[in-house]
Amino acid sequence: MRLIKAVLFAAILLQTTTLVAAEPARRITHYTHQRWTEEGEAPAPIVAMAQGRDGYLWLATGAGLFRFDGIVFERIGAENGDEQHDQPSALLATRDGAIWTSFTRSRRFAVYRDGALKVLPAPVAPDRVVSMAEGKDGTIWALTAVFDAELLRLRDGRWRSFAAADGLPRDDALSLLVAADGGVWVSLSNSVARLAPGAERFEIVRRTPRANGMLSQDPQGRVWLSERRGSYPITGPGGRGPPPVQSPYPTDDSQIRGAPYFDRAGNLWIATRYRGLQRAAAAPHDGTLLIESLRGRDGLSSDLTSQVFEDREGNIWVGSEKGLDKLRPATLRSEPALTNPAAFGDKLLATSDGAVFIGQADAIYRTAPGGAPKRVLAGIREPQSLCEAPDGAVWIAFADRIVVWKSGQATRTLVRPDTDSIIYDCAFDAEGDFWISAAAGGLLRYRQGQWRTMFPPTQGDGFRPTTMVRDSQGRLVVQWDLRRLAWLEQPHPRFQPLELGRDATAVTLYPTSRGDILAAGAFGLARFRGDRTETVNPDRGALRGRISGLVQTPDGDTWLAYPRALVRLSGSDLEQAFASHVLAPASLSLGFGDGLTSRPHSHSQRSLVQGGDGRLWVATETGVLWMDPRRIARDGLPPGVTIKSVTAGGRLHRDPTALSLKEGTSSIEIDYAVLSFADPRQASVRYKLEGFDREWVDPGARRQAFYTNLKPGKYRFHVIAASSEGVWNRTGAAITFEIPPTFLQSRWFLAACLILGAALLWLLYRLRMAQVAQRIHVGHEARLGERERIARELHDTLLQSVQGLVLRFQSIANKMPPGDHARDLMESALKRADDVIIDGRNRVRDLRSAENTGDLAAILEERANAACFDPSVLVKVSTEGVPRAAHPLVAGEIGRIAGEALFNTARHARAKSVEIMIGFTRHQLSVRIHDDGVGFPPDVIARGHKPGHFGLMGMRERTQRIGGVLSIDNRPSGGAEISLRLPARLAYVAEAPSWTWLSDILRRFRRSQVG
Repeated sequence: MRLIKAVLFAAILLQTTTLVAAEPARRITHYTHQRWTEEGEAPAPIVAMAQGRDGYLWLATGAGLFRFDGIVFERIGAENGDEQHDQPSALLATRDGAIWTSFTRSRRFAVYRDGALKVLPAPVAPDRVVSMAEGKDGTIWALTAVFDAELLRLRDGRWRSFAAADGLPRDDALSLLVAADGGVWVSLSNSVARLAPGAERFEIVRRTPRANGMLSQDPQGRVWLSERRGSYPITGPGGRGPPPVQSPYPTDDSQIRGAPYFDRAGNLWIATRYRGLQRAAAAPHDGTLLIESLRGRDGLSSDLTSQVFEDREGNIWVGSEKGLDKLRPATLRSEPALTNPAAFGDKLLATSDGAVFIGQADAIYRTAPGGAPKRVLAGIREPQSLCEAPDGAVWIAFADRIVVWKSGQATRTLVRPDTDSIIYDCAFDAEGDFWISAAAGGLLRYRQGQWRTMFPPTQGDGFRPTTMVRDSQGRLVVQWDLRRLAWLEQPHPRFQPLELGRDATAVTLYPTSRGDILAAGAFGLARFRGDRTETVNPDRGALRGRISGLVQTPDGDTWLAYPRALVRLSGSDLEQAFASHVLAPASLSLGFGDGLTSRPHSHSQRSLVQGGDGRLWVATETGVLWMDPRRIARDGLPPGVTIKSVTAGGRLHRDPTALSLKEGTSSIEIDYAVLSFADPRQASVRYKLEGFDREWVDPGARRQAFYTNLKPGKYRFHVIAASSEGVWNRTGAAITFEIPPTFLQSRWFLAACLILGAALLWLLYRLRMAQVAQRIHVGHEARLGERERIARELHDTLLQSVQGLVLRFQSIANKMPPGDHARDLMESALKRADDVIIDGRNRVRDLRSAENTGDLAAILEERANAACFDPSVLVKVSTEGVPRAAHPLVAGEIGRIAGEALFNTARHARAKSVEIMIGFTRHQLSVRIHDDGVGFPPDVIARGHKPGHFGLMGMRERTQRIGGVLSIDNRPSGGAEISLRLPARLAYVAEAPSWTWLSDILRRFRRSQVG
């Protein structure tokens, strides 16, 4: 069993080794290159670089300290500094997320943490700091530029200096490195020194006279030295032991250099002075070490470079005198030989032996499986079409001839027919005949040395053949015109419509192994399966434009060449697209960041083919690129997402996590960053302000969010993003902030408004009640005055006149003889007249208010005595509360109401007792009269009166006249109860003056309005 496992393991290892070895070595031209220069927006010169834990690229430049998110350079100034703290000379990103720097002129150290760069109160460095590093235990090391080397160490908050007394040679220090084992290495002009882990004294490990060596560390942890003789390791793996025996890399021999750097793939990059960038490839190329350069003439921002750095996504950054360069391993690679593209796009042909033929403007190239393009036909001009014959020969159509190439040479040349048009495409049918399509020139067939025009166009049929392929059954399929495909079958062509919409133009045709024909173009994608046509609408998102290339790989993937991207669809994605007629987001999209530096050629009828080795070849506007779909350079990392700053109330808050903003803040600007450097402008972003936004917002390429008219409250801003590879960071970044209310927006103000409103309503209510009471009192006074006037008139006129008349009649009667019948009649009339006078005086007394004291108890007792109960009953009058004087008119009306009630009780109730209860309270006056009689009939209570009787109605009218409420009901224990309630302000004499000021205000207000 162990033997079998060993054999299997060896086979797998051998297969893996073979695959890796089969991949052509990556050249420096196989990196996408992007640069930012000082002519644009980049700060320069760049002297140091580092990547923070959050993903920002930090730059120490001559213009200050900057951080870069792939789009914007943001300057970071020291908060407690001055003009001396503006030129950083070194940079270090520590594991705890802090960014350390040192300034050239002040020689002070500063740390960026929690959104602020603060200068430390640490001692001033003895000279300019040129390099900084972090030890395995978090110790900070700083190398100065003083001639007698001096190294600073910060541990436990205290600095210590290492110099000649500690083993460092008296020499010019050049570079600093902390090895994988924790040892600290320093290279000098003539030697290399090492401080072992835990030691306090340096030892010289290598003498290098006048070598000016610079240190670096490879992925295995070996320490390398790059000096005038080349680059070579000086330790074993992990920074320990002797180095392997090998010849030095013949790298730059300049005496003055920048910094060497190993990327994670093992490639050595060297930033040189005056000679640009140099790269020593990790994988041997043709048995020799591949060493290449990238200089200003090749597009590098400057030949004077200072540092190389690899970020966590595998991008190589180069700092130079004039700016910043980024090199990214490209999935799509160019070939140095293919430098002269054809005018209407390079012609591509994948042959049955796995080779790929490329027709450029001046040559035909053949690429064998796994090989590089080799020229097979030179001295030509603009090939128009390529196709393969059944015998493996390649037929190449030119403007004036057709060349047949086979077995490494041109075997014959044919004179092409005069089509008055270019040969758009060509193919061989099942019988081995050669066909060409010439658009306006029609279709022509070459058989047995003769050319024949096929299917002559009839007038008005639009016959204009363009793209042509042979399907899996050997039938030729041609785009007959702009709206139809034709299958050239016997005896007549079979047609199927092309649903191109408004984008009627030439399409790309591709025969599948299942016998289907795929057609692609500006209209989208269509599949012809038998007599059925299925169409997928064009993408309305980022992928737009004509599809100029189409390939299906053996593993079932479909590749589409869009103007700005190569898109891969899995088999299931393609079937779902044809079922729904909508193209779902692609599982993979390759663009500029992946090496597609130019657009797939828009005039090509076949801009994408696949060779026998699996590589895809794409014809672009500037030449041909290739890629291996099995080796796509993807890091698969979700992008870093961070909130850069919040601007509110004229104040900038950098790197916030939680904020309490100024009261009354209503507008806010939030700047965020998507830290994916592969292709940052193609990153997808979604954000939401919880408490304001209902749905996620897609801002496109914008990296800011603006909000206005925000109400006071607590909010949470959340942003998520996906890289250009489609990998989402769903956690994203978030910030919570609170906008406190102003006093006018606070609950206290609302409560105060409610209280004030309630008080105002209460005041208006009391004012209205005072007005009503005043009106009633005025009415009472007017009635009393009128009654007194009537009483005076009756007393002064009618009663006195009647009494005078009675006296005269009395004098006449006295003169008549006694016993006279006439005198008796006169005496009788005079007695009746006296009764009338007495009754009139009583009426006058009732009309005069002065005689009414307002004593309700006395008035009601008088009414009870006058009720004439027969047989007599017990009438009890009692009071509750402190008795108060009632208004004379009110007291009189209550007396009359009570008199009517007692009169009804005496006549109808058959009661044995009656009780009158007078209630004096602060708020009202009440009078209750109840008995133990038979009570009121139910219909009387329901109606409120007895038909034909007006006693109860009169009681209600009198009650309403004085502003009271009267209720009549039967008691549960038997008998009837009449209750009268009257507000205190209307009932009592003393209540009216307390609200007189309200009435005065109301009267004055009315007078002012009238005035």
